[in-house]
Amino acid sequence: MNSKLLLYTFIISGMLSASCQSYLDTVPEDKVTPESFLTGAEQANTLLNGVYNQLYYDSPDKMVPYVYDNMSDNSFNSHSWDPAPQFASGTQTGDSDFTLVKWKYNFRGISRANSLLKGLAGADAIANSDKAKISAEARFLRAYYYFDLVCFYGEVPILDEQTVLNNPERGKLDAVLSFINNDLDYAIDQLPVALGGERASKGAALMLKLRVAEWMNKPELVISLAQQIQKLGYQLYPNYFELFQPAGIEQKDNPEIIFKINYAKDLQSSEVSKIFGNWNNFTPTLQMVDSYYTTNGYPIRDIRTTDGAFIAGDPSYNKDRPFDNRDPRLQLSIVVPGSEFRLDGQGWYQAHYIPANWDVATSFTVRKFVDPYLKTLTNETTDRIVMRYAEVLLAWAEAENQLHGPTAQVYELLDRVRSRVGMVKVSQAMPNISQAVMTEVIHNERRVEFFGEGRRWFDIRRWKIAETVMVDALGYDKSKLSWYSDGTLTAYWQYIPIVVDRRSFNPNRDYLWPIPNEELNANPNIQQNPGY
Repeated sequence: MNSKLLLYTFIISGMLSASCQSYLDTVPEDKVTPESFLTGAEQANTLLNGVYNQLYYDSPDKMVPYVYDNMSDNSFNSHSWDPAPQFASGTQTGDSDFTLVKWKYNFRGISRANSLLKGLAGADAIANSDKAKISAEARFLRAYYYFDLVCFYGEVPILDEQTVLNNPERGKLDAVLSFINNDLDYAIDQLPVALGGERASKGAALMLKLRVAEWMNKPELVISLAQQIQKLGYQLYPNYFELFQPAGIEQKDNPEIIFKINYAKDLQSSEVSKIFGNWNNFTPTLQMVDSYYTTNGYPIRDIRTTDGAFIAGDPSYNKDRPFDNRDPRLQLSIVVPGSEFRLDGQGWYQAHYIPANWDVATSFTVRKFVDPYLKTLTNETTDRIVMRYAEVLLAWAEAENQLHGPTAQVYELLDRVRSRVGMVKVSQAMPNISQAVMTEVIHNERRVEFFGEGRRWFDIRRWKIAETVMVDALGYDKSKLSWYSDGTLTAYWQYIPIVVDRRSFNPNRDYLWPIPNEELNANPNIQQNPGY
C-alpha cells in the first residue's frame, strides 16, 4: 500500500479531466499540460501518478483484474446489473458498459503517458536521471494499457507522444506488439529492481514482456524472461492464504508480488472483502471446485482432453463427501458447504457454512482475498495483485514442456508451487507422463493457483479452449443444503448439481470484445470487430 502514490494519483486525477468524445485524443483538453507544469521532478512525478490513476476503474463491480474470473468458467456473478454476466453469457455488445469503460480508461492512460513523455523531452530543469526513470514508468504503463487493449480488442491505433491525430486507423497486430515491446525494453533497461510491486519496476516490465511473449506463442523467449526475473530475487511467499490477506499483500517488500494496484485508508477503498465476502459477486462454479485434484495428486474423475490425453481419476474420491482429501488450495480459496465461515469483523460466523442461508447461486463463496477481521467494508486497504512470482514459475514450466516435453525442469517448477501448500508433488504423483498429459496438468495448475485473480480469462483465450470450457455454469442446489450434520448425506444435506447460468461462446466472435459504438461513431476509420 503506497498511500503517497495513491494520494497524488487522486489529486492529479482531478486536474486531468479530459472532455473529448473520442478517447483516442493524445492532447486532451486538460486544465494543465506538461509543457506548462513541468518545472521539476516533483511535478513530473505528480503527472506520472495521473497515468497510474487509470488502473483504478470507476466502481467496485469492475474490480480489475479479479472481475475477469466472472467472465470465465471459474465463477459466476448472479447480479445481472453488473458488467460481467453479459460477457460470460456471450450477450455483450458495442453498447455494453464495460466495453466502453475499458477502452476509455486504457486510452486515457495512454494519452496521459504520451503527454508526460512529450513534456519531459523539453523539460530542461529536470535531471536526466530523473527523466529516464519517470519516462520508464510512463512507458511501462503505456505498454500495460496497450497490451490490455490488444487482449480484449485486438488491433488498435498506435499513438505515441509525436502522433498528430486525424481519425487514426487500427494498427496491425504485429506493429502494436512491436510498439509494446519497445516500450518494455526501455523500461527494463531503466527501471530499478524492487520487490513488493508498489510501483513499476524492472521485474514488472520483464513480467509484462513475458505475458506478451506467451500471447505471441514464443516459448523460448518466455523461458529467457522467466530466468531473468528469477535472478532479481523474487520467491514464493511462504503462506498461500496469508499472501492474499493484509499481512501479506501489504508487506512492502513481499518477495512474491511483482506489481499491484495500491489502496489506502481514507483515500480509496479496494472493497475486495465487500465484493467477495459480503455482496457475493463472485460465486465459484462447480466446475471450478471440481478442478482441484485430490491430495493423492489426481483429478476427481477421468479426464480426456481434446488432443487425446487421458488422466485417470482418483478411485479414492468419495462423491458423497466431495471436499475431503482435496488440494489444500480448495479450502484456502473457497468456502465449501459445511466448512468454517467467518467474517468476524462483521459479526458473522458459522462453524459449518450452510448455503441455504446465504445469497450464493452456486452454494460456494470465496475465502481467498476476504479479510475476516475487517470492520469497515467501505474503507479497505487490501491492494489488488496484478502480477506475482508463481505465475513466472508456471509460465516457465508451460514453455519448457511445450518445447521439450515433461523434463525434470518442468517437474521441479511445478513442485515448487505445490510444495508451498503441502500438496503432493507432481513428480511423486505423476512421474513419466506424456507431454499431452503434462500440458493438461499445467493448465489445471494455473487454474487452481490463480483462482479469483483473473488469469483464467486470458488463459482460455491463449490456449484457444474457450468454446470448449465456456459451457453452462453449474453449482449445487442450495435448497438441498439446509441442515448440516457432520457432512453425512441426509434429506437436508445433498449435493445436487444444477445449472446456475446459461452460457455460450462463439469462437468466430467472442475471442475479442466489440469496439465501443461511441468510438465507432466518433472515428469513421475504425471498423467493428467481426460478428458484432
